Amino acid sequence: MPASPPSDRFRAEISALRACAVLLVVIYHLWPGRLPGGYIGVDVFFVISGFLITGHLLRESADTGRIDLARFWARRARRLLPAAYLVLAVSALAVWLWMPLVTWSQNFKEIVASALYVQNWALAADSVNYLAAENDPTTVQHYWTLSIEEQFYLVWPLLVILATVLAVRTGRSRKLMVALVLGTATVASLAYSLWITQANPPAAYFVTPARAWQFGAGALLALAMGSATVRRGGRTALLSWAGFLTLAWCGLSYDDSTPFPGTAAIVPVVATLAVIWAGEPRGVLSPTPLMRWRPTHTLGEISYSMYLWHWPPIVILPFVLGHELGLGPRVGILVFTIVAAWATKRWVEDPIRFTHRFGLRKPAITGLATLLGATALVGVSLAGHQTAAAAQERAVAVAEKLVEEAPDCFGAASRDAENPCHNPELDDQLIPSPEAVVNDYEKEYPSCFGGVHDTELNDCTFGDLEDDSLPHVTLVGDSHARSFLPTLVRMADQKLITLSAQLRSSCSWTRDEPDHDDPLRVSTCQEFKANLQEWLLDRTDSTDLVLTTGYARMLSGSNEERVESMEAVWRPVLDRGVEVVAIRDNPRLPRAPQKCLAQLESISPDACEFSRDEALSHFDAFAAAGREVDGAQTLDLSDLYCDDETCPSIIGGVNVYRDITHLSVTYVRTMTPYVYRRLVDMNALPRPS
Repeated sequence: MPASPPSDRFRAEISALRACAVLLVVIYHLWPGRLPGGYIGVDVFFVISGFLITGHLLRESADTGRIDLARFWARRARRLLPAAYLVLAVSALAVWLWMPLVTWSQNFKEIVASALYVQNWALAADSVNYLAAENDPTTVQHYWTLSIEEQFYLVWPLLVILATVLAVRTGRSRKLMVALVLGTATVASLAYSLWITQANPPAAYFVTPARAWQFGAGALLALAMGSATVRRGGRTALLSWAGFLTLAWCGLSYDDSTPFPGTAAIVPVVATLAVIWAGEPRGVLSPTPLMRWRPTHTLGEISYSMYLWHWPPIVILPFVLGHELGLGPRVGILVFTIVAAWATKRWVEDPIRFTHRFGLRKPAITGLATLLGATALVGVSLAGHQTAAAAQERAVAVAEKLVEEAPDCFGAASRDAENPCHNPELDDQLIPSPEAVVNDYEKEYPSCFGGVHDTELNDCTFGDLEDDSLPHVTLVGDSHARSFLPTLVRMADQKLITLSAQLRSSCSWTRDEPDHDDPLRVSTCQEFKANLQEWLLDRTDSTDLVLTTGYARMLSGSNEERVESMEAVWRPVLDRGVEVVAIRDNPRLPRAPQKCLAQLESISPDACEFSRDEALSHFDAFAAAGREVDGAQTLDLSDLYCDDETCPSIIGGVNVYRDITHLSVTYVRTMTPYVYRRLVDMNALPRPS
């Protein structure tokens, strides 16, 4: 069966594509504004891997009539794992030495996922987990691509073997059967990719089935090309140039808003296939001299290690320097990446890949070495993760004790409009600590909050619903509304109200669709809101007040349309005599406060504060609708978050924000008496007798 050319032949077009791919990715990560679509370099790597690995498998099958799986997997391990595990080990050490404790849990969790080559699935899970969606990138986030490649290396030989077995049993041509099996897998993956890119874009970027067709495209080309390696004449030269220019065009014109992979990924894949098909065309205008240029060859050779090394310093260096990366550090990272990659290729990759020492060429020994390396990385990472978890537990215990004891001027009490105060003993306090506040959300009420794709209503009530003497409050909205659940639960515990809650992630109480790029999230939100509207109208006789708010920046339409959208669903409830109060959305910070707080050597009340204009300047449709919709009201709590010029990250010794858009539960609990007082003052709740 004809196969690709021998693996020991230098292929200038493959080397040039590797150089192009790694430069696209590295420049995109260092200067994303200059090359916003540079992420397509990953797709180039996938096509190359599919082409080369399938060619290798086809040659082995043609020459020996079989595929030695153990030998194949051992060769892949010797080629890829030494450098990969080295960078993981260095990254783990850097996290221990330079990164704040608040980052440890996520970093070490992803180091474990990367060492086991399931990082892409970990990121896919986080991408649809609302609580994890705004996690800062870790030092090993880029290992998702390597995870997909390793999964490809694990499964693809099995498909080739399956095709060979089917050919023998059916008496058909091996080449035909391999083409049929691999083609079916490729088409199925492409169809799935097109579907999931529309249905669930965040996960689509990372999941293996949505990317397998890119390997498959390269595989089918290897099957089609046979032994052809060099194309002659002007047409193939034009084809090669067209491929490289198309990759450059994608890098410059694609950006983070481009639905990907989906149909957009077809263009760089086809461009890569064109360059490989053209090979090394000859002629005056041929790109072959540029492809065989020594710097191009060198970048191609070290492209794998360059990919490994370029990302960790981008994440780590800001913590070492104490500020964001400027031009000098970014250029320094580029130089470091090239030098580190060359050194890794010279002293790690090649020696282990080609060694005959220690029996490493035996699959069993390679497998044992791989197991030991993975075990060591996982062990160190679990120790780091446990250290972070223990620190979180201690911080949570301190926070709970302080909240119960409620020292003078603690949290929102320091901003009491009727009795503002200052407790010097709280000036150096930060409760919860940065490493603990990431888990300071309303997790004790899981039945009150639906996930991003839920459509069913919640069963969430507090207080004695049979007591008609107490006003009944219903809280509706998204995670920003959920922030107020602890405050209202406290009121219910104090027998000031009874409470129901209907809350769902990314789904505010409006008529129009949310401004989100996940169609499934949008459609399920609309279904949830239809159920919610019916539920509210069925209960207007027993409801006194509906409180609502949400993430103001996730609403669609113009300012006027957003207000109209709220009035459309509020009006039927208002007309039945139920009060509707919209809470002005909390500040949205321009940067992650915990990253700043974690780097402080000492705590002060004005540490890591933000400009009020930056945090509250956006149009808030909830506040506007509360003012403009007849019968509704607005509850503006901005003075509990901000003064005239700034929005502090620390108020009365309390860590105010869990992330850039959500308040911490600890701070919200300290707001309870002031929220209740204002609702009473605006006659939304009756005065206690």
